[in-house]
Amino acid sequence: MTRSKYPGVMTDAVHLSVAEAYDRWSKSYDGYDNSLVMMAGRALAETAQAVGDQAVLEFGCGTGRNLAALKAAGARRLAGLDLSEGMLAQARARDPAFELHRQDMALPAPYPAASFDLALFCLTLEHVADIATPLREAIRVLRPGGRIVVIEIHPFLSLGGLAAHFTEGGETVRMPTVSHRFEDYLNVFASIGLAVEHCKEWRPVDFADPVPERFHKRPATTPYVVEFRLSPWPELSASA
Repeated sequence: MTRSKYPGVMTDAVHLSVAEAYDRWSKSYDGYDNSLVMMAGRALAETAQAVGDQAVLEFGCGTGRNLAALKAAGARRLAGLDLSEGMLAQARARDPAFELHRQDMALPAPYPAASFDLALFCLTLEHVADIATPLREAIRVLRPGGRIVVIEIHPFLSLGGLAAHFTEGGETVRMPTVSHRFEDYLNVFASIGLAVEHCKEWRPVDFADPVPERFHKRPATTPYVVEFRLSPWPELSASA
């Protein structure tokens, strides 16, 4: 048993707030052996093929690794929001040209309407109970014809207990997470006016190049992340 941040409570892990956990994780995050991050990055590579000369806002940008990938693919403006100052420090060091803000996704984004062509959520919505609020903000900041890409832990895994965590100094660090079901995503999308253009469940078998040995713990057909490509209903785009 290891300590908890709460007096008198003993757990098998250190439990921190989302910001505290990612502040602690920030310096080692990019080098951490994380299957979900790797799978999400491979999924993002497909989205990156279509971002030439676009303006991108990532909700929960972390160390800026996704922004860097999109910049390398030709995006002309890269902005990111994150709750962890430690993660933002890593993103600033990665590329001073990134527009970065310390921001809770439950609050309005610090940008006017119709500012971006693409809004990205990648392994961030598991930390949000109310996913409608940040998605509405993503709609608001999109230009007409803009798209939202959501890449998140697959519900099969999250409902099975898999959630963001890391081990450091012999301690397992956990943080608040929420398991979202497919119906949660689909019902919210419909309720706020988002059309699903494409949905893909990413599995190790979907990649042409070999995956690391750790993926062999589950069948190669096991979906690790789910990707949604979304567009606002035309009437929402027209009123933006």
